[in-house]
Amino acid sequence: MARLVDIKHQRGFWSRVLIEYGIYTFFVAFTYLFLIGVPLWKGAVFWLYRLMRHKFVFEGGWAIVIAVLVFYTYIPLLITFENDAPGPEYYEQRNISPRAVNTALLIPTYRSAPILGRTLEAALKVFPAHNIYIVANGNSSTPLDNTEEICNAYGVNHIWSPVGSKIVALFVGCYAVNRFRSVLIMDDDCILPPNFIVVASRLLGKTRCIGYTIKAAGTNTKEATWCQKAQDLEYKLAGLQRCFSAKVGSATFPHGAISLWDRAFLQKTLEHHPGFSISEDWFLGDSCRRLGGCIKMCSAVFVETSTPASLLYGEMNTERGGFGEMTVFRQRFTRWNFFTTTGVWHNIAYIFGSWKLGGWELGTKIFVSQEIYETILYLLTPFILPVGLIIQPWFCVGMSCGILGLYLLQVIIFNEIHLRRKNERVRLWTVIGFYMPYKIIISFINVGSCYWALFKYGDTHWSGSSEGYWQPISELGKRRGSVAEDEEKV
Repeated sequence: MARLVDIKHQRGFWSRVLIEYGIYTFFVAFTYLFLIGVPLWKGAVFWLYRLMRHKFVFEGGWAIVIAVLVFYTYIPLLITFENDAPGPEYYEQRNISPRAVNTALLIPTYRSAPILGRTLEAALKVFPAHNIYIVANGNSSTPLDNTEEICNAYGVNHIWSPVGSKIVALFVGCYAVNRFRSVLIMDDDCILPPNFIVVASRLLGKTRCIGYTIKAAGTNTKEATWCQKAQDLEYKLAGLQRCFSAKVGSATFPHGAISLWDRAFLQKTLEHHPGFSISEDWFLGDSCRRLGGCIKMCSAVFVETSTPASLLYGEMNTERGGFGEMTVFRQRFTRWNFFTTTGVWHNIAYIFGSWKLGGWELGTKIFVSQEIYETILYLLTPFILPVGLIIQPWFCVGMSCGILGLYLLQVIIFNEIHLRRKNERVRLWTVIGFYMPYKIIISFINVGSCYWALFKYGDTHWSGSSEGYWQPISELGKRRGSVAEDEEKV
């Protein structure tokens, strides 16, 4: 029914082409007429230069930026990760089964047959086979690979969803596991550690979701690349930041790779979710908080998840499901940061319009404000940084180096204290020699993706392209048949 509604409201091919190239023309005209203007008139960049040179210069103004930076960067370091969860021998000595018998494991998959076996082998050490549900999905009336055969071999449940969407797969699976009180949703490339604990007992009061800290798979082996080691450090640091925000309020959203939910509340959250196939985990957190659910964190274990092996260049694995083995650049630029800019409006609406978390709201809104602050910085960087270099080049360079130094100090403290406690410390050379250059490149990617996301969101929104955010409209026109043909397929 959802696909039929999409087909019904989709604009014609030539209408979409006209709108798409009209938007291209609008952005080009806006860039020149409003921002540049020369030689017709003086554009906004010129007036920004005048303001920064004569009006925005006041004594100690830089201290505001540094104070906000230090607050959001160093405050999370005041807490530590939880102690490690006990291993299997702990339960064997006490004749206790560590398996989670009252919680379902829900794994949405797309062409995941090549990697599913390893995922299930690890999951079966924690969950009974009949508690595991694989929801394979794709835009087809029949399965796309032999995932069902693999599920039968391991004795786990298999469901085929003929709509290619992770959110739809979760929605279908949520009804399939309706006899369970809680459900752990997990990506198909996550490997549960032997000491994984299902903390369903923490789902009390307003706490409706538990996020887990994650790490990059393969970082303890020789096969891990420098890029994967940098992502590993990045994921763990993000995990600590989420743990702190969960302490003072609620995490903004759980990691998309794995999270534990109250099943009935997850069903309501999915009904509230706008259904976007990009940044779906961000909107899960947004919907959860708007409905009055707190998102807490469990840091007793680090769950492995696959990460791209290269930063800028690499070939996609067409045999792999989902988005394939892409580079970090493609992952961030075309997926993770797609709603970074438009998410500002959702965050502002949440700050002023949602108060269902009670006493947890204040701490939660502080970290929701951080997302807005970071996005605004990314949007202003292409204008503020060049103008600052023109007006006071040495001061601007010094400030930039000082900010990088503060970030480096944060990572060193995190690595030497927090990760050392968890026996997850990385070599100092990795931090200095690769992680900092990696983060600088990621910052430029974030800046570019903010504008690209704003542009592409407008393109897909006004053109009515509902089959995929990143498929060219011309290709959609070639592939799409008549409404009657699509109805017959559905």
